Amino acid sequence: MITQKKQDPRAVRSKQMMKEAVVKILIENPDISKLTVQKITQRAELNRATFYLHFLDINDLLKQLVYDIFDDLLLELSPILQIDTLNNQEQLITFLDYFYKHRKILAVLFEHPGFKKKLHMILKDSISIQREREVTDTTEISLSRDILASSILGIIMWWLKDGVHFSSEYIANQIIVLYR
Repeated sequence: MITQKKQDPRAVRSKQMMKEAVVKILIENPDISKLTVQKITQRAELNRATFYLHFLDINDLLKQLVYDIFDDLLLELSPILQIDTLNNQEQLITFLDYFYKHRKILAVLFEHPGFKKKLHMILKDSISIQREREVTDTTEISLSRDILASSILGIIMWWLKDGVHFSSEYIANQIIVLYR
């Protein structure tokens, strides 16, 4: 019988504090090259030894942070990423509201190709199965899904960067028009 080792609550809290510190620092200045262990530990009010107890380096911390964001995104959105999400305005608004809620850190992460690529894959996988039934050529299906996922990702990126004054309802309607 395999038992999972229970994590020390202090370790969990320390890791979370470091991740929150990174988010705050990146929101203030999105240049990751300016990120240092010293800045992170000062913001988290922890010491360097604690940092290295939990992370190999800054890249390890960032990788774990991105995994956490995707896990959270998938957990939050899995109930609404159903077959007809793109046809259901209410589900699409809920989807967009998640992005709006986390827009500051997502705007920073959108600058990194790996993040965009993973998000593109999530969007592509969530696109309607009905869409696949409409087209018989599998090459065309794949291309169609890629184009639609890229379009939606582009709309979300534009919205969070330059169009934040538009409501999620308005953006949802624009995506629905695009999808049809």
